Parts: sequence; structure tokens; C-alpha cells
Amino acid sequence: MPNIIFEAGTLSSEIKQELIQELTSTASRISGIPQSSFSVLLKDNPIDNWGVGGTPLIDLMKK
Repeated sequence: MPNIIFEAGTLSSEIKQELIQELTSTASRISGIPQSSFSVLLKDNPIDNWGVGGTPLIDLMKK
């Protein structure tokens, strides 16, 4: 069973639903594997858990 893992900041339920549908559909279309075979895992990460270039992402977003 193919797995798709997507990590991002906090997402709304609506966006999560759309991501699951679209990621599954696109991967199935490109690979030729049936959609029913795919598993999608969305990982929400609070923005203060991220850093870029040694700086917390929350600080970068304030600039």
C-alpha cells in the first residue's frame, strides 16, 4: 500500500480533506495505482516548532 506523508503548519479540517482527496487522486493518476490503495497521513505542526536557518519560523513570519 503506497503511503503519502504531508507535514505542514496547522491546517483547517477543510484543507485537510482537500489535501487527502487531491494527493490521492494525483498520485493515483500518475502512478496508475488505484486510489483505494493509497494511505495519506497529514501531520500538523505548530508554527513555533519550526525553524529555518537557525531562526524560529514564527520570528521570520513577523518580519
